[in-house]
Amino acid sequence: MTTPSSGASVLAKRKWLRGGLFTLSGLQTLVSVWQYAFPRSFYDDFPTVQLDPPYNEHLVSDVGGLGLALAAVLFLAARALQHTVVTAALTGYLVYAGAHFLYHVTHFAHFSPEAALGVGTGLGVEVVLAISLLYLARQAEPGATASARRSA
Repeated sequence: MTTPSSGASVLAKRKWLRGGLFTLSGLQTLVSVWQYAFPRSFYDDFPTVQLDPPYNEHLVSDVGGLGLALAAVLFLAARALQHTVVTAALTGYLVYAGAHFLYHVTHFAHFSPEAALGVGTGLGVEVVLAISLLYLARQAEPGATASARRSA
């Protein structure tokens, strides 16, 4: 049984949690946009990146760690199958897959036609799969009426 004061405490905790999540999201977005949109600037201007050797094991490892984090979120979404969790995981994956696809299809100058086709197709399939799964998640949302699913 909750008392009015415990309800206020829960609301305060949720407010702090939401603020913290928005703060982390904002900071991560700032750095990630810099890395993605201006990679040379990030490499040249971020204080510690220039300390790494030309083969940047640190950067590659960090990207791998982020990929593992995304994989963990997708795994947990698959286990939970809760609409909000699934939608969040797939939206995050779609942002990643779309950005990855866009980068590669605009940097094929040094690729053979076969390599460009293979990379473009493989990465494109990931984008199409994420979009398809988002559509499926909407259709499978608990409480969605048949007419709402048809109009989606």
